[in-house]
Amino acid sequence: MIEGRCITCGRGLAEEGCVQFPCPECGYIIKRCNICRSQAAEYKCPECGFEGP
Repeated sequence: MIEGRCITCGRGLAEEGCVQFPCPECGYIIKRCNICRSQAAEYKCPECGFEGP
């Protein structure tokens, strides 16, 4: 289980398949739920504005 919420949809991160990783541009920790990951939903880093799938 990862603490926090998905950066894209706001869901909790209690499900299997949720991830956290550093933003490729600034290192801010991005947290994504398994649903947004499987749908390749876009996200935007709140620190630097980097956008990714």
